[in-house]
Amino acid sequence: MRLRRKRVNNGQSKEARMSERDHREPSAVGPPGHGMRERSVVYGFFIIMGIGTSAWISRLPTVKSSLGLQPSGLALMTILGGCGALVGMLVSGVLTDRLGVRRAMLLAASTWCLGMVIAALAVTLRSVPGVVLGLLFNSAGISLWGTVNTVEAGAVERFSSRSIMPRFHASYSLGMFLALGLGSLLSHLGVAIGAHLAVNALVSLALVVACVLLCPAQPLGDCKGGADDERSDRQEGSGQSSAFGKQLAAWGDALVLMLALINVALEASEGAVNDWSGIGLVDAFGVPESQAGLAPTIFAAAMIVSRLLGTHLIEGLGDMRSLVLTLLVSALGILVYALSPSFVLSLVGTGIWGVGAALGVPIVTTLATKDPAMAAQRASVISTAYYGVSWIIPPAIGFLADHTGVRPALLPLAFLLVAVTLLVPPVSRLTRE
Repeated sequence: MRLRRKRVNNGQSKEARMSERDHREPSAVGPPGHGMRERSVVYGFFIIMGIGTSAWISRLPTVKSSLGLQPSGLALMTILGGCGALVGMLVSGVLTDRLGVRRAMLLAASTWCLGMVIAALAVTLRSVPGVVLGLLFNSAGISLWGTVNTVEAGAVERFSSRSIMPRFHASYSLGMFLALGLGSLLSHLGVAIGAHLAVNALVSLALVVACVLLCPAQPLGDCKGGADDERSDRQEGSGQSSAFGKQLAAWGDALVLMLALINVALEASEGAVNDWSGIGLVDAFGVPESQAGLAPTIFAAAMIVSRLLGTHLIEGLGDMRSLVLTLLVSALGILVYALSPSFVLSLVGTGIWGVGAALGVPIVTTLATKDPAMAAQRASVISTAYYGVSWIIPPAIGFLADHTGVRPALLPLAFLLVAVTLLVPPVSRLTRE
């Protein structure tokens, strides 16, 4: 049975308040060596992931022009390369369970690095098939990396008994901010894209290895006992305790599927900023890549600030109200970015977009990883759902952009974010059961 705090806060019922906060109760007392040391390692994993992945984003306009691609062609290339992520997510939960956090992280970072080096070389040689091959390895590695991050961060948050997931994601945004700013600078200085991406990949891999060496021998993410969810008890009692059995059980969980749909909208929105916001400003206002790169950079900066301060908002409003707020503000930011008549106002829109998008994914991650016994499987389902839909979303934006321009092609994402707010009430109800 789960431990619950008996508090009443500002008129909320005791049961509702406990439901909103019980995920912050530590499920177990960890051994020595955990605590701040392991939390610092998780911060490192997230920062490096942000740095590593965002270097590619910062040079997308150069990739597009070097390969001679239209928006639809860039979208198709990206989605073909993303097939690796779909395959990776189908097995990432099982791999994380069987390999453990440390070995799974090394496998993820090595696969990602290999793919990025191949893609960097292919862009230099102007080979679209080579870029697709590199992105296949790259996306497979990043899918496993994301699952490992989610599992370990969820375990550290439970152990800490505080809402710290937004701060982990803030560290990812910080890595994005640093990489995007550096990418804009290197583009302005005329540094070759191949050298930039290859060096970035190798340095990121070295930093991941350093973090793994600092990680405790038995990370909290490898501790599967103390499940705090009654559904997990029923799954164990019915014999669904193998890795594949738990994976199938996660796919049949209504709560997990609704969280996956919400996450699809949030991740699609965030991914659209990274993939299209800079290109949209180049196409609409004719600004150089170094200036257009300000859009994802401002977005990342807004997310950093919001995620650092967002823990207070979540603790004050609760997960569900915070989730609705983040969805609506994010939709507003898209509208401002897409409809503004000037370059500066579009940048303001990306800032609003970043403020809104900041807390959504951390809240979904916290809700999905409340049960340590099912954390890897649930994280895998949520991520797989996004990558499955990503077969549709990027080409749709690209093909629509060929007819409307990039900025108007992003407007459907705003309507998607508003639509998934309808799922928040049933999610709230299921988390209280």
